[in-house]
Amino acid sequence: MGNVILTMQLSLDGIISDEFRWMMLNEEIFEDYLAYYNTVDTIIVGRNSYASLAEHWKQAENSSNSLERAIAKHMNEIPKVVISHSEVDLIWQNSRAIVVKDEETLTRELAALKSQVNHISVESGVRTWQSFIQQDLYDRLWLFVHPVIASEGERLFASADKQQALRLSRSKTYKNGVVSLHYHK
Repeated sequence: MGNVILTMQLSLDGIISDEFRWMMLNEEIFEDYLAYYNTVDTIIVGRNSYASLAEHWKQAENSSNSLERAIAKHMNEIPKVVISHSEVDLIWQNSRAIVVKDEETLTRELAALKSQVNHISVESGVRTWQSFIQQDLYDRLWLFVHPVIASEGERLFASADKQQALRLSRSKTYKNGVVSLHYHK
């Protein structure tokens, strides 16, 4: 049975939106992402983030940074599932959509996917992460906590309506002060 891993960047005060304003990535983080993507079988993204992620990673294969090119190559090859409430124009190679008609659709489709693959990475967006947390559809969290107070934006756990116990399985502090936290349910 596969694992659903929510991976995201967040500020110290739990903000996950507009990360381009405060996110501080470095080579160490990119190296860990590359190792991670070598283990990922499927990527899930929300409809609102899909087009911008597709465009970014397609262009990143031409980056001057060899590490970013390697990550982009993996991202573009890995099968992707777009979660949406309506039809989606699939512009990224190896993509398919799950049109969510009701609350049971996502749960059912995710269970089928988990029976076929080992590691499913939920990459974005805000509503998708919040939905997975609220509906308890994840197995692990991989958080990159940036040493900045964003003060404005959407909070990761804003829609969590019940307590969820987690166990810290691993942590790492990068040279730029970002802390990586791996939690299991």
